[in-house]
Amino acid sequence: MAGLQWRQLRIVAGLIIGCCLLTPPVSALELGGAEASLRSTTEYRLQWSDSPADYMVTDENSDQDFFETLSADVIWQDKGLSFSTMVTYAKDLDGTRSGSIFQDYTDSRGSHRQDFECYYAYLEKSGLFTDALTVRAGRQYAYGAENIQFDGLWARYDLPQLLGLEIEAFGGLITQHYDDLGPSGIGGANLRIRPLPGLAIDLNAVIFEETSWETALYWQPSDSWKLRSRVAFINDHTRFIDGGVETTIAATGTVLDFSIYRRYDIASEADFLFDFSYTLDEALSSEMNRLYLMQEESYLQFDVRVSQPIPFVHGLTVFGRYCNRNLSHSDDENIYNTDFHRITAGFDLHEGFGIHGSHFSAGYSHWWEKRDKFYEGESTSWFADLEQELFQTLEISLGYYHKSEDVNSLLENEASTSYRAAVAYKICAYSRVELAYEYAQDDFYEDELGVDHINSLTVTLDLDF
Repeated sequence: MAGLQWRQLRIVAGLIIGCCLLTPPVSALELGGAEASLRSTTEYRLQWSDSPADYMVTDENSDQDFFETLSADVIWQDKGLSFSTMVTYAKDLDGTRSGSIFQDYTDSRGSHRQDFECYYAYLEKSGLFTDALTVRAGRQYAYGAENIQFDGLWARYDLPQLLGLEIEAFGGLITQHYDDLGPSGIGGANLRIRPLPGLAIDLNAVIFEETSWETALYWQPSDSWKLRSRVAFINDHTRFIDGGVETTIAATGTVLDFSIYRRYDIASEADFLFDFSYTLDEALSSEMNRLYLMQEESYLQFDVRVSQPIPFVHGLTVFGRYCNRNLSHSDDENIYNTDFHRITAGFDLHEGFGIHGSHFSAGYSHWWEKRDKFYEGESTSWFADLEQELFQTLEISLGYYHKSEDVNSLLENEASTSYRAAVAYKICAYSRVELAYEYAQDDFYEDELGVDHINSLTVTLDLDF
């Protein structure tokens, strides 16, 4: 294993040297009468662990993967026309076998163990027929009562003279990368009005298997007060109610925020229809299941946050938070659902003590959780992050997290102890290469994956043309 890791590390070193030799331009490209910009993120990731337990299907203790994300924008300013796209490619480099602890979604994509996804690719025209109309055609996203990906048309009509009215409408064929939903039509509309300065009211709808509704209000009556609220439904079933108020005390710079969130029982199969992932229990299979949110039961949660700049220490802000969640039905307690209290306190120091390019933050949390007798307990966690810029081209970052008990695995962080160290070199103003190492250890890994800890080494190259 030592020889294999050494060869892999030499590959990483070669990638770093090759990346550092690239010096892309820092300005947008000129293509005839158009201005084009291109952004690329290339990532090589090596993972390894201690030897998996005997009950695992395979004894593989390492994995190599490659990822590429490419996005582009082409703008014809004089014509009010633009084209935008983002695509990704993922490839398993070493043929991870079925049953390995490192098997992921890419490994389930046939014999080639690779995956291609077009997130969006659309043509947009502003000022069509009238200055108020903007139209977009192609693969795209729409945001409102649901976040949806579809192939079709989207249009926005702005009437600022009429209560600041904005109307969006969209429709087409739904697309879903993780599941074949068939050629199903989908549509929707978003309406926003601004009846008063600082006040915006939204009414959004998406029509698919069920009709999703959402109404929201955002109001800033003064520089020191902000209010927000959202209510969402699927047909006549309430999904959630969310509200909050934030105020700033100008004399001291103190920021206070209070929020309340009420999640209701899932009453429709269409709830969270557009988010698919897999849970740890099914991570070794090719089946994709609904996001973790589908396993949340109804609850009521209160949050109080406060942050305070310290005037006698330049760049220092202290913060605190209290969170209280109560399940609607106590018999629903499990590893995904629990009543809990959490208190968090910490500080954020930006370029403190005259150290240019520095950023340091640290904090402490204490949890009180109430599950059944097996899970009930308390947990204390600490976290810290440090970033330092050197010579305007070099960035160093360190991260640390530790918790004393496993009771909050799925609510804060799965690993009980984790370290991260990274060094990044700026190739030019908008491009960089980064080498990052992460270590994660947890008893939960031992129980579910048969290993004590997992390491990862990642090389990331960001280019902006």
